[in-house]
Amino acid sequence: MISGMKTIIFFLMGAFALVSSGSALAVLTTDELTRLKTSGLGEDVILFMIENDYGNIDRVVKLKEAGFADETISSVIRSDLKAGTETKRPALQPQQVKQVEPVAEPVTQPVAKPVAETTALMQTSGKVTIEQYLAVGEPTVQKNQEIPDATISLLQGRRLKIEWDGSKLTPTVGNLILRGKPFTSPFYWDLDKGDGLHSVNSKDNSFILRTGHLHQGSPRANKSQYWVMHLTPGSPDLEKRIRALLSE
Repeated sequence: MISGMKTIIFFLMGAFALVSSGSALAVLTTDELTRLKTSGLGEDVILFMIENDYGNIDRVVKLKEAGFADETISSVIRSDLKAGTETKRPALQPQQVKQVEPVAEPVTQPVAKPVAETTALMQTSGKVTIEQYLAVGEPTVQKNQEIPDATISLLQGRRLKIEWDGSKLTPTVGNLILRGKPFTSPFYWDLDKGDGLHSVNSKDNSFILRTGHLHQGSPRANKSQYWVMHLTPGSPDLEKRIRALLSE
Protein backbone atom coordinates (compact mmCIF):
# COMPACT_ATOMS: atom_id res chain seq x y z
CA MET A 1 0.00 0.00 0.00
CA ILE A 2 2.80 2.44 0.97
CA SER A 3 4.71 1.59 -2.18
CA GLY A 4 1.62 2.28 -4.29
CA MET A 5 1.09 5.67 -2.65
CA LYS A 6 4.74 6.59 -3.24
CA THR A 7 4.33 5.77 -6.93
CA ILE A 8 1.26 8.03 -7.18
CA ILE A 9 3.01 10.88 -5.31
CA PHE A 10 6.11 10.68 -7.53
CA PHE A 11 3.94 10.60 -10.66
CA LEU A 12 1.96 13.68 -9.51
CA MET A 13 5.22 15.52 -8.80
CA GLY A 14 6.43 14.66 -12.31
CA ALA A 15 3.18 15.77 -13.90
CA PHE A 16 3.26 19.13 -12.08
CA ALA A 17 6.90 19.61 -13.05
CA LEU A 18 5.94 18.96 -16.67
CA VAL A 19 3.20 21.60 -16.46
CA SER A 20 5.49 24.16 -14.79
CA SER A 21 8.11 23.70 -17.50
CA GLY A 22 5.58 24.69 -20.16
CA SER A 23 5.78 21.40 -22.10
CA ALA A 24 2.21 20.40 -21.21
CA LEU A 25 -0.75 22.04 -22.90
CA ALA A 26 -3.26 21.63 -20.08
CA VAL A 27 -3.56 20.46 -16.47
CA LEU A 28 -5.56 17.63 -14.97
CA THR A 29 -6.61 18.08 -11.35
CA THR A 30 -5.00 16.07 -8.55
CA ASP A 31 -8.18 13.98 -8.15
CA GLU A 32 -8.28 13.24 -11.90
CA LEU A 33 -4.61 12.25 -12.01
CA THR A 34 -5.05 10.01 -8.98
CA ARG A 35 -8.16 8.44 -10.50
CA LEU A 36 -6.32 7.66 -13.73
CA LYS A 37 -3.32 6.22 -11.89
CA THR A 38 -5.37 4.04 -9.52
CA SER A 39 -7.34 2.66 -12.46
CA GLY A 40 -4.10 1.01 -13.60
CA LEU A 41 -3.55 3.25 -16.63
CA GLY A 42 0.10 3.55 -17.67
CA GLU A 43 1.91 6.82 -17.02
CA ASP A 44 2.88 7.16 -20.68
CA VAL A 45 -0.80 7.28 -21.62
CA ILE A 46 -1.55 9.81 -18.87
CA LEU A 47 1.29 12.07 -20.03
CA PHE A 48 0.00 11.77 -23.60
CA MET A 49 -3.43 12.97 -22.37
CA ILE A 50 -1.85 15.95 -20.61
CA GLU A 51 0.30 16.96 -23.59
CA ASN A 52 -2.65 16.78 -26.00
CA ASP A 53 -5.18 18.52 -23.75
CA TYR A 54 -7.42 15.43 -23.60
CA GLY A 55 -9.89 15.59 -20.71
CA ASN A 56 -12.49 12.80 -21.16
CA ILE A 57 -11.49 11.07 -17.91
CA ASP A 58 -14.71 9.05 -17.58
CA ARG A 59 -14.28 7.49 -21.04
CA VAL A 60 -10.66 6.48 -20.36
CA VAL A 61 -11.36 5.05 -16.89
CA LYS A 62 -14.36 3.04 -18.15
CA LEU A 63 -12.25 1.53 -20.94
CA LYS A 64 -9.48 0.64 -18.49
CA GLU A 65 -11.90 -0.90 -15.97
CA ALA A 66 -13.44 -2.91 -18.81
CA GLY A 67 -10.05 -4.55 -19.36
CA PHE A 68 -8.77 -2.75 -22.45
CA ALA A 69 -4.98 -2.55 -22.86
CA ASP A 70 -3.12 0.78 -22.72
CA GLU A 71 -2.28 0.51 -26.43
CA THR A 72 -5.99 0.23 -27.30
CA ILE A 73 -6.90 3.18 -25.09
CA SER A 74 -4.13 5.27 -26.66
CA SER A 75 -5.57 4.51 -30.11
CA VAL A 76 -9.04 5.59 -28.94
CA ILE A 77 -7.61 8.88 -27.60
CA ARG A 78 -5.74 9.54 -30.86
CA SER A 79 -8.91 8.80 -32.81
CA ASP A 80 -10.89 11.28 -30.68
CA LEU A 81 -8.24 13.96 -31.14
CA LYS A 82 -8.06 13.46 -34.92
CA ALA A 83 -11.85 13.49 -35.26
CA GLY A 84 -12.11 16.62 -33.14
CA THR A 85 -14.74 15.03 -30.88
CA GLU A 86 -12.87 15.76 -27.66
CA THR A 87 -13.58 19.15 -26.08
CA LYS A 88 -10.36 20.89 -25.15
CA ARG A 89 -9.80 21.57 -21.46
CA PRO A 90 -8.99 25.15 -20.44
CA ALA A 91 -5.28 25.45 -19.75
CA LEU A 92 -4.38 26.32 -16.15
CA GLN A 93 -1.39 28.31 -15.00
CA PRO A 94 0.94 26.76 -12.38
CA GLN A 95 -0.29 29.35 -9.84
CA GLN A 96 -3.86 28.07 -10.27
CA VAL A 97 -2.79 24.48 -9.65
CA LYS A 98 -0.92 25.24 -6.42
CA GLN A 99 -3.67 27.55 -5.09
CA VAL A 100 -1.14 29.30 -2.86
CA GLU A 101 -0.14 32.37 -4.85
CA PRO A 102 -2.19 35.13 -6.50
CA VAL A 103 -3.23 34.31 -10.05
CA ALA A 104 -0.81 35.89 -12.49
CA GLU A 105 -1.45 36.98 -16.03
CA PRO A 106 -1.32 33.99 -18.43
CA VAL A 107 2.14 33.46 -19.89
CA THR A 108 1.98 33.04 -23.64
CA GLN A 109 4.64 32.14 -26.14
CA PRO A 110 5.75 35.07 -28.30
CA VAL A 111 4.04 35.06 -31.68
CA ALA A 112 5.40 36.79 -34.72
CA LYS A 113 3.55 40.01 -35.43
CA PRO A 114 1.63 40.20 -38.70
CA VAL A 115 3.75 41.54 -41.52
CA ALA A 116 2.31 44.20 -43.80
CA GLU A 117 1.95 42.57 -47.18
CA THR A 118 3.60 45.09 -49.42
CA THR A 119 5.56 44.16 -52.53
CA ALA A 120 7.14 40.73 -52.14
CA LEU A 121 10.93 40.49 -52.03
CA MET A 122 10.58 37.73 -54.61
CA GLN A 123 7.81 35.63 -56.08
CA THR A 124 7.72 32.42 -58.07
CA SER A 125 5.37 29.56 -58.86
CA GLY A 126 5.80 25.87 -58.19
CA LYS A 127 4.62 22.70 -56.48
CA VAL A 128 4.17 22.62 -52.71
CA THR A 129 3.26 19.83 -50.29
CA ILE A 130 2.34 20.81 -46.71
CA GLU A 131 2.50 18.16 -43.96
CA GLN A 132 1.58 18.42 -40.28
CA TYR A 133 3.06 15.78 -37.95
CA LEU A 134 2.24 14.60 -34.43
CA ALA A 135 5.51 13.55 -32.77
CA VAL A 136 4.28 11.42 -29.87
CA GLY A 137 6.04 8.07 -30.09
CA GLU A 138 6.21 7.19 -33.78
CA PRO A 139 5.59 10.41 -35.81
CA THR A 140 2.26 10.33 -37.64
CA VAL A 141 0.89 12.60 -40.36
CA GLN A 142 -2.12 14.60 -39.17
CA LYS A 143 -2.58 16.55 -42.40
CA ASN A 144 -1.09 16.21 -45.87
CA GLN A 145 -2.00 18.46 -48.77
CA GLU A 146 -0.43 18.64 -52.23
CA ILE A 147 -0.66 21.91 -54.17
CA PRO A 148 0.63 21.43 -57.73
CA ASP A 149 0.26 25.07 -58.87
CA ALA A 150 1.06 27.40 -55.98
CA THR A 151 2.27 30.99 -55.90
CA ILE A 152 5.24 31.27 -53.51
CA SER A 153 6.19 34.71 -52.16
CA LEU A 154 9.00 35.74 -49.83
CA LEU A 155 7.83 38.77 -47.85
CA GLN A 156 9.64 41.18 -45.59
CA GLY A 157 9.92 40.07 -41.96
CA ARG A 158 11.18 36.54 -42.80
CA ARG A 159 7.71 35.43 -43.88
CA LEU A 160 6.93 32.87 -46.59
CA LYS A 161 3.49 33.01 -48.19
CA ILE A 162 1.89 30.16 -50.16
CA GLU A 163 -1.24 30.89 -52.23
CA TRP A 164 -3.41 28.69 -54.42
CA ASP A 165 -6.84 28.35 -55.98
CA GLY A 166 -8.63 25.66 -53.98
CA SER A 167 -11.24 25.16 -56.69
CA LYS A 168 -8.54 23.98 -59.08
CA LEU A 169 -7.12 21.27 -56.80
CA THR A 170 -7.78 17.78 -58.15
CA PRO A 171 -7.87 14.67 -55.89
CA THR A 172 -4.41 13.15 -55.40
CA VAL A 173 -3.03 10.43 -53.18
CA GLY A 174 -1.76 13.08 -50.76
CA ASN A 175 -5.07 14.91 -50.59
CA LEU A 176 -7.04 11.68 -50.19
CA ILE A 177 -5.29 10.88 -46.89
CA LEU A 178 -5.95 14.40 -45.59
CA ARG A 179 -7.20 14.35 -42.01
CA GLY A 180 -9.30 17.19 -40.57
CA LYS A 181 -10.10 20.39 -42.42
CA PRO A 182 -8.12 21.25 -45.58
CA PHE A 183 -5.52 23.99 -45.41
CA THR A 184 -6.82 27.33 -46.65
CA SER A 185 -5.05 29.82 -48.88
CA PRO A 186 -2.94 31.77 -48.08
CA PHE A 187 -0.64 29.68 -45.84
CA TYR A 188 2.09 31.53 -43.93
CA TRP A 189 5.44 30.27 -42.64
CA ASP A 190 7.46 32.59 -40.36
CA LEU A 191 11.07 31.53 -40.87
CA ASP A 192 12.94 30.81 -37.64
CA LYS A 193 16.67 30.16 -37.17
CA GLY A 194 15.79 26.78 -35.62
CA ASP A 195 14.06 25.62 -38.82
CA GLY A 196 15.74 23.00 -40.99
CA LEU A 197 16.34 23.38 -44.73
CA HIS A 198 17.48 20.41 -46.83
CA SER A 199 18.23 20.43 -50.57
CA VAL A 200 16.66 17.58 -52.54
CA ASN A 201 17.41 18.01 -56.25
CA SER A 202 19.29 20.92 -57.82
CA LYS A 203 17.87 20.09 -61.25
CA ASP A 204 14.31 21.00 -60.30
CA ASN A 205 15.22 23.38 -57.39
CA SER A 206 13.38 21.17 -54.88
CA PHE A 207 14.05 21.43 -51.15
CA ILE A 208 12.43 20.64 -47.79
CA LEU A 209 11.65 23.09 -44.99
CA ARG A 210 10.92 21.80 -41.48
CA THR A 211 9.93 23.64 -38.31
CA GLY A 212 12.13 23.23 -35.24
CA HIS A 213 10.72 22.53 -31.75
CA LEU A 214 11.23 26.19 -30.79
CA HIS A 215 9.68 27.58 -33.98
CA GLN A 216 7.70 30.73 -33.13
CA GLY A 217 4.80 32.29 -35.01
CA SER A 218 3.02 30.56 -37.86
CA PRO A 219 2.57 27.63 -38.28
CA ARG A 220 2.47 26.73 -34.59
CA ALA A 221 5.01 24.10 -33.52
CA ASN A 222 6.00 22.52 -30.19
CA LYS A 223 7.63 19.38 -28.78
CA SER A 224 4.71 17.19 -29.88
CA GLN A 225 3.94 18.81 -33.23
CA TYR A 226 6.01 19.94 -36.20
CA TRP A 227 5.54 20.85 -39.85
CA VAL A 228 7.28 19.85 -43.07
CA MET A 229 6.92 21.62 -46.40
CA HIS A 230 8.21 20.21 -49.70
CA LEU A 231 8.82 22.94 -52.28
CA THR A 232 9.69 22.70 -55.96
CA PRO A 233 9.86 26.36 -57.02
CA GLY A 234 10.45 27.66 -60.51
CA SER A 235 13.45 29.69 -59.34
CA PRO A 236 16.58 28.43 -57.51
CA ASP A 237 16.86 31.84 -55.79
CA LEU A 238 14.10 30.97 -53.33
CA GLU A 239 16.17 28.33 -51.54
CA LYS A 240 19.24 30.59 -51.55
CA ARG A 241 17.35 33.47 -49.95
CA ILE A 242 15.71 31.29 -47.31
CA ARG A 243 19.03 29.66 -46.44
CA ALA A 244 20.60 33.11 -46.02
CA LEU A 245 17.76 34.22 -43.69
CA LEU A 246 18.05 31.09 -41.55
CA SER A 247 21.78 31.67 -41.06
CA GLU A 248 21.30 35.22 -39.72
